[in-house]
Amino acid sequence: MEQSVEQIRTKGQRFRDTLLLRGSGEVPLWGGFSMATWIRYGNSLHDLLDRYPDVQFDRIPRGVDPRTLVGPANREDEIYIDNWGCEWRCIREGMEGQISMHPLADLRHLRHYKAPDPLVYTERGEHDWGAFVRSCQTLRARGDVVIIPGERFFERVHFLRGMADALADMALQTPEMDEIVGLILDYNLAYLRQALLLGSPVDVVSFGDDWGAQNHCLISPATFRRYFKPGYAKMYALCRQYGALATQHSDGYTVDLWDEFLEAGLTAFNMQVNCVGIDTIERRLKGRMCLIADVDRQGVVPFGSPAEVHNHIAEIVMRLGSAHGGLVLRVDIYPDVPLANIEAVLSAISEYQNYWVGR
Repeated sequence: MEQSVEQIRTKGQRFRDTLLLRGSGEVPLWGGFSMATWIRYGNSLHDLLDRYPDVQFDRIPRGVDPRTLVGPANREDEIYIDNWGCEWRCIREGMEGQISMHPLADLRHLRHYKAPDPLVYTERGEHDWGAFVRSCQTLRARGDVVIIPGERFFERVHFLRGMADALADMALQTPEMDEIVGLILDYNLAYLRQALLLGSPVDVVSFGDDWGAQNHCLISPATFRRYFKPGYAKMYALCRQYGALATQHSDGYTVDLWDEFLEAGLTAFNMQVNCVGIDTIERRLKGRMCLIADVDRQGVVPFGSPAEVHNHIAEIVMRLGSAHGGLVLRVDIYPDVPLANIEAVLSAISEYQNYWVGR
C-alpha cells in the first residue's frame, strides 16, 4: 500500500507546515509535566501515558527518581545565584523559584557590570556545545522537530533591575535602560548565532518572555516599540537567515502586543487562552499567524471536572484550528492537577488532535 505524501513527511516537516499555516489539519502537542508533578505522581504518570501512546508528552525515564533531575533555582529552600548575578529562592521542590536579589537594583552598579560570556555560560551553567550538536543531529536523524531555546529579553531586564524599577526606568526613559537592554541583546544575538550555526538546520527557535499580567499588558505598545521590538526583529531575522522559524511564549494578557510581534517577524505566538479569551484570539489573530494555545492551567485543568477539561480542549481545537494547520496545543501540567484531569487532557488530545485532518 502506498503512503500518502503527508505520511511520508517527517514530524519536523509537518510541524513547520503547521506553523506556516500550510499543514494538513493535524494539531501538534507541545507539552509536559513539571518536575514537581513527577515528584507528586511518579509512575502513575507513566501508566497514564502508556494508555495514550498517540499523545506525545515529554516524560522522564521510568524508574528514575525525579528529585535527582531537579535543576538549580528549582530546589526547595535553596538560595542560588545565577551567572547574571541574580539571586533565586525556591519554596517547592521541582518548581522554579523567584528572584530575591537584583544585581542592578542600584544603577551605580551598571558601571562595572559585565554580562556572562554567551559562548560559555548559560543562565545557570555552561554550554556543552558538543552535546548540543549531537542532540540536534539525533532529532534530525529520526525526523523529529529540532527546537532550540532562545534567550530571555524583557525578563532579563527586570531580573537584573527589578520589576518596579525597570518599568519606572522605561516610563521615564532613564538613559541607563538603553544600556541594559543593549547588553542583554548583545548576549542573546551572540548565543543565538552560535546555536544556529552549530545546530542547523534548526526547525524552531522558541523564545519566552512573560509580557502580561492577568488582564493587561505590563507595558504599552509604545514602550515595547521603544525598547524591545527592534531587538526581537533582529533575533527573528537571524532565525530566518538560518532557515528557522521563531515562536514566542508569553503568559498573561498580551493582546495589545500581537501586532507588534507580527511586524517584528514572528511566526507563532503562544498565549494563555484563559487570559486573553478564545473569542478575541479567534477574531484578532486566527489566520494571521500560528496560534500556540496554552490550555487553561490556572482554572479548568486543575480545578474543573474531567468533562470540563475535555470540553475546554475540544473548544480550542474546533474554534482555533483549521484544515491547513495554524494551531498547536500547549499543555503544561503542574502538581495541583488531579490524575483524573490529567487523563482527561490526554483523552481529549487523543480524540481531537486529528479533528481537522481531511475536513
